[in-house]
Amino acid sequence: MKNSVIATSIRLPIGADAILEKLTHDLHISKSKFIRDAIIEKIENALDIKAINDVLARNEKTYSMEEIKRELDLEY
Repeated sequence: MKNSVIATSIRLPIGADAILEKLTHDLHISKSKFIRDAIIEKIENALDIKAINDVLARNEKTYSMEEIKRELDLEY
């Protein structure tokens, strides 16, 4: 299943579509690619935030980068 995709549709306000049209034209990319990349970035950010919140909810001891460097004798 190489490059399997699913089609979906969105509704944009006329003003937003006009801005998107100009932006993608200036960037020399398709609206589909721009929207697809934006959705994937949003999903990745949401998953990162969830992972961070899950770790923080465990109330485990955390270490700063300086503490880790010192512990591993990586001070430069």
